[in-house]
Amino acid sequence: MVGPTLQGTKRYIIRRMSSLRGMTSLYNLQIDKNMRIELKYFTGTGNSLKVLNTSKDVFTEANHTTGISAIGLNEKSLNGSDLLGFCFPVYAFGIPRICRKYLKKMKKFNRKQNTFIIITAGDPDESGFSVNECVRILRKKNCEVIYTAVLQMPINWTVSMNPPSKEEYIPIIHEGVKQSRAIATDLLNGIKKHHTFNIPKRYGRFGLYKEYLLFKYLGIYNLWRLFQVYDSCNGCQICSKICPTNSITMVGKKPKWGSTCEQCMRCVNFCPNKSIYQSYNGDTTARNRYYEPDFKPSLRKDLA
Repeated sequence: MVGPTLQGTKRYIIRRMSSLRGMTSLYNLQIDKNMRIELKYFTGTGNSLKVLNTSKDVFTEANHTTGISAIGLNEKSLNGSDLLGFCFPVYAFGIPRICRKYLKKMKKFNRKQNTFIIITAGDPDESGFSVNECVRILRKKNCEVIYTAVLQMPINWTVSMNPPSKEEYIPIIHEGVKQSRAIATDLLNGIKKHHTFNIPKRYGRFGLYKEYLLFKYLGIYNLWRLFQVYDSCNGCQICSKICPTNSITMVGKKPKWGSTCEQCMRCVNFCPNKSIYQSYNGDTTARNRYYEPDFKPSLRKDLA
């Protein structure tokens, strides 16, 4: 009887210390065995993939079988795993439309599925409703959301702002990698944390709801119409080849955007001639371009 009693006391102390540090109790994960871990992401310029690849390194170093892949609306249902993780960017205080559709389309798991969520944001204070959106949907799928976090990664919204220069974004990425490893380590140690919703200081409550609702119900369905190219466009087709949603077609050797565009900014930031812009946001030729240095987007097979 002494062993179980001491073990229970130790677990209580750990839980108590965790709660005092802003954490909740340890969750029930069999980390003493080889786990099957599945990681899913959506990314425009590589941030979410970088975060999950870093987590994957930590998991595989601990001898856990880990798979990673981009989300796809046409993919088959996810098989149950010991741990399921998602990483998405924040767009106008919410998750991208394609991520929302993907989560809603997921079939409900037969048994409770341990799940974690990481959101990447240019400013961690401005994640808005993104975490809550994921949690709300996943709970309906019989997911136990054991960990949520928001990590700062470099912004890529080149059509409306200036992304950081290389000298500026390298330390941001390094810190993001450091935090990604810490999150993965927390998960393997059975630590449970949850991001706390906040009102962004720069926007306030009114600005938060305004930007979120306008983009979700109006912007995402119309902003694709505003994409244009400068005369420097030479019809290289790179934008069309790398678009993650196949939303760009070539018409008369010039790109044309379609309604499935997610505003991920991959096309803008990878264009070798800096030719892509949106008509209402002014000239972009002098702005920086950003994509995570290790990110190599795949090419559409029909255009490669």
